[in-house]
Amino acid sequence: MKNLFPLLLVFFLFSHIGSTTGNTLSDDPVTTFDYSGTSLVGGGLSLGYYNYGFSGSRSVSVPPLNAYYEFGFHEFITGGPFAGYGRWDYGYQTSNYTWSFTHLGARGSFHVTRFLNEVFDNDIDEEKIDWYITIMSGIEVRSYNSTVYPDLYDNRMRIFFGPIAGIRYYLGNNFAIYFEGGRGALGALSFGISTRF
Repeated sequence: MKNLFPLLLVFFLFSHIGSTTGNTLSDDPVTTFDYSGTSLVGGGLSLGYYNYGFSGSRSVSVPPLNAYYEFGFHEFITGGPFAGYGRWDYGYQTSNYTWSFTHLGARGSFHVTRFLNEVFDNDIDEEKIDWYITIMSGIEVRSYNSTVYPDLYDNRMRIFFGPIAGIRYYLGNNFAIYFEGGRGALGALSFGISTRF
């Protein structure tokens, strides 16, 4: 519950910012958007990692990358697969070791901009701003490699589950930048580019 409170706080803060931005984007009437049959594709970077590595100096050899595809099953609901990969190299005294993480799974999103407009009496333009809540679930594959202690840690796989709150801001008809906060692939904050078609 303690982890959910900051996520909700950030979400409602961004909701206020989004509503203010929506009021000043243009003088055109606010439009709605139906996600039925729409495809969303995005990719970017994640920041903030979960228990990746221990002592020693750390360097990122492959930044935590993520990508997703979602298809619109309903006016407000999209879902599909996602993937993420990151690798960290460490040096400690005379030893070197590497952690790599691969995330694979599915995500489902509920697009809430219209509901925010109704509840808070906003006029956020759904064509330009997409607020959403996403649930992610999948597997995390952890691989460990060391030149000195190759058997110190086992490679392992675990199941993870996480909620996300996010926003897409469309710079044009189909191209957007996005920000997501929560228990996502390889980090607590993700950002990148997205498109819809």
